[in-house]
Amino acid sequence: MVTKKPHQNGTVNGDVGISLIERLVSELFSWKSGIALFVGLVLTLILYPQILRIAPPEYKVGAIVTKDIQADRGFLVIDRAATEQKRSTAVATTRAIYDFDSDLPAKIGISLSKAFLATRELVKENPGASDIEKAPTEKAKNTFEDISGIPLTDGEFKTLAGREFPVDLCNNIVRLVYYTYGAGLIGNEDLLDLHRDKGITIREIRNQEESDLNDLSSILDTRKINGLIRKNAETLFKSKKPQGIILSLAEKAVRPNLTFAKNATEKRKQTVSDEVKPVLYEVQKNEMIIREGEKITPADLDKLDAFYKGKEGSSFVNASVSSGIFLTIVLLSVIFYRMTSLRFRSSRAVLTDILFMGIVIILQVVMVKVGIFICESVGLTYQLIQASSCIHAIPFTVGPMLVAILIGRNEGLLFSVFSSLMVAFLFEDKPSIFLFSLVGSVVAAHYIIHCEQRSAFFKIGLVVGAVNMGAVLCLSLFSDSLFTIEAPIRLVMGILGGALSGFIVSGLVPLFESLFGYTTDIKLMELANLNQPVFQELLMVAPGTYHHSVIVSSLVEAAAKEIGANALLAKASAYYHDIGKMKKPLYFIENQPDWKNRHDDLSPQMSSLVIISHVKDGCELAREHNLGKAITDIIRQHHGTGLVSYFHEKAKKESKESGQSILEGDFRYPGPKPQGKEAVLVLLGDVIEASSRTLTNPTPARIKNLVNNRIQQVVGEGQLDESDLTFSDLRKISETFTRILTGIFHRRIEYQQPSPK
Repeated sequence: MVTKKPHQNGTVNGDVGISLIERLVSELFSWKSGIALFVGLVLTLILYPQILRIAPPEYKVGAIVTKDIQADRGFLVIDRAATEQKRSTAVATTRAIYDFDSDLPAKIGISLSKAFLATRELVKENPGASDIEKAPTEKAKNTFEDISGIPLTDGEFKTLAGREFPVDLCNNIVRLVYYTYGAGLIGNEDLLDLHRDKGITIREIRNQEESDLNDLSSILDTRKINGLIRKNAETLFKSKKPQGIILSLAEKAVRPNLTFAKNATEKRKQTVSDEVKPVLYEVQKNEMIIREGEKITPADLDKLDAFYKGKEGSSFVNASVSSGIFLTIVLLSVIFYRMTSLRFRSSRAVLTDILFMGIVIILQVVMVKVGIFICESVGLTYQLIQASSCIHAIPFTVGPMLVAILIGRNEGLLFSVFSSLMVAFLFEDKPSIFLFSLVGSVVAAHYIIHCEQRSAFFKIGLVVGAVNMGAVLCLSLFSDSLFTIEAPIRLVMGILGGALSGFIVSGLVPLFESLFGYTTDIKLMELANLNQPVFQELLMVAPGTYHHSVIVSSLVEAAAKEIGANALLAKASAYYHDIGKMKKPLYFIENQPDWKNRHDDLSPQMSSLVIISHVKDGCELAREHNLGKAITDIIRQHHGTGLVSYFHEKAKKESKESGQSILEGDFRYPGPKPQGKEAVLVLLGDVIEASSRTLTNPTPARIKNLVNNRIQQVVGEGQLDESDLTFSDLRKISETFTRILTGIFHRRIEYQQPSPK
């Protein structure tokens, strides 16, 4: 049917357009970002008003207070004395850490073996050195001491050197060392006595594993180790008496394998001290912190610091700034979502939507803050009703309802998440409030678009109230407060909150309709009433146009339902699309008597100007009668940039005779081309209904052929290039128009005249 190739997304649009990334980058520093930043700043100041307050006064111990200072809220204060006592107790009970080197015997054995081997080589190189040649001897002694870590007396060195540091002697020393360490842990008893009452923590050096030891009696003291070595030597060398050099070197080689880890112990004590939670006591709301004329004590200073720290402070400022940035990011996400979903809308329309959503979110947050203030006042006045129960009566769903009914369902659902997230920052129990607000807002945004009467707002409000009651029941069940005395009050407040939302929205919708030029289904229902004054005037002044508009409305309403467009908007727009003809009704063929054509006395250019002017006149009348932006836009677009072909052809014929050239632009409508499904339907309905009047024998086949040809002609002229209509939509439109026109032009039997009596 249509010869024009479809766009890749299935729409009748040949323009590819720029990519999403390019659009995001180009828009990032535009007015959209400015609006987002401004709204984010306003929301931050509303959610965190303390950020604007002056820094708190400085107080010192001993200073005289010049005014009474009373707590405007409950807060906790650190009891410094009790906290320090608790920390001291925790540190005092912390075990000391001792490093245990289980590899120490092996290390001693290896170092002794290396020392004996190295020294033996040096002694062999200088056998029988005289007293004058002591340099090699001193070198050998120093080598042994450096490698083994054991100091030697001159007598011990001479003994070893005389025997050339034998291997069997080294092995006996090592055996004795190993045997001694096998008796248990060796440590400094003076240090151990300090920790004997609470035990110690033993940390294995090899793998850093720790274990606690309560009984320290099994640990050997270094001062008693020499006796143990001699005893072990007698046991180890039963066959012969151990040599004195073996005992001497073994006593020097054995050292503690359990050493006090001072740094690790101090670090452990500091960690334990830091982990001690401070001892707190509560200062209740309305409690007097300090009175005028009193001196500030350390305890008073702690209270004042805690009081002002809760109201001001760097952590609070950081939280406020972070929250403001977060709000801006979320709002930018909403803006970019709107930008990507409105490819066929003007920048002005997008700007209007963004401004509207920014105002609504600010209004929603302010409304919730006022509701919190009222709830707190009610809680103080009536002791039986707690403020936490009254918050369910706050109209959380007003913003999403406004966005859904004035912009669209998808935007309303997205706004529900955004709005719920923002208002949750105003409460301590943020997750519960977020869920409560979100559930009601989603339901309200989903069902509000079906409202076609003012009374429907109250019905939706009651539905939201019922949903609120369900949410209250679920949240009460999760918090184990379902069977408390407050539960029935919360249920009543929940349904009251829904009803209140419907009441507020019913009052705000007309206001925002006027301020932003939105057209709701309720307003469309009012405008689609044929008893409207403008319709009555059209019927009297231009009856042919009135009849034409009624038939076009029937065509487009049925087609809109088939393709999923707004049938109510299409119908109302069809009623009003030609109201501009009322200013010069007799210049249009449907309003002319058979005997007179006013264009016979005009040039083709002038006739074309008169015909084209009915679009401009129609927009002016639409503004005068407050028809709204949606209908006004369709009036402006319902001819697109089409050509007034009759007078254009007439002008071409005259130009051939006169030799004067003509401009095709003088015979074209100024546009723009239709940019929505409803505008396309009105354009096609207008063209096809007018063409159907030329059929002499309107059979179903001829009607179908006419509809298809006219749609192909409109598409071929490029009038649908800026619309989001698909080829499937065009097929459904063609079938619907054919069916309705066939019904209008159905054949009738010729009634017989009554025979004369």
